[in-house]
Amino acid sequence: MIEQTAKVVSTQHGHAWVLPLNLTNCNTCSNKTGLGCSNALSFLTSSKAKSEPIYVQNPLHAKPGEAVVIGTQGNTLVMYSLLAYLLPLVSMLVFAILGGQVFQVLNLPHEAGATLAGVAGLISGFKVANWLAKRMHHANETMHPVILRHTEHYIYPANTVSQA
Repeated sequence: MIEQTAKVVSTQHGHAWVLPLNLTNCNTCSNKTGLGCSNALSFLTSSKAKSEPIYVQNPLHAKPGEAVVIGTQGNTLVMYSLLAYLLPLVSMLVFAILGGQVFQVLNLPHEAGATLAGVAGLISGFKVANWLAKRMHHANETMHPVILRHTEHYIYPANTVSQA
C-alpha cells in the first residue's frame, strides 16, 4: 500500500476531494537555498508547486479540513506507470521500425519515415494509454485511492519511547 498525507477539501456521497500535502524529508526545495532539487530549467516552473485535488473513496466519512492518510495499491502504481511510460515507448519503436521499412520499400529516405512514424507512434501510444487507464479505472474498484485513516499526531518520536 502506498500512502500519502492529504487534507480533505470537500465531500460528496461516500467520496471526497483531497489535496495532497507536500511533506518531504528535507526543506531544500521550499527554501530555495540549497542545490539539492534545483536544475538549469527551474525558471520554467512556478515558484510554488500546485497540487491537484484527488477524488478518493471516503469510508471514514472524513469532513472538509481534516488531515487524512490516503492509500492506493502498489500494483496500481506499477500498472499506471507501465501504461504511462512503457506503452508509448514500445509504440514509438514499433511505428518507427515499420515507418522506416515502408519508406525504404517506396524508395524514399527511410530516416524520414522512421522519424515521422515514430512521432505518430508516440502520440498514439499516449492516446491508447490514456484510454486504457480510463477503462481500468472504471472497471476495477480496487484501483481507486481510499482514505485509510486520520493522521496521528505523535507527541514523542518513536525511537525515544522505551519498550516496557
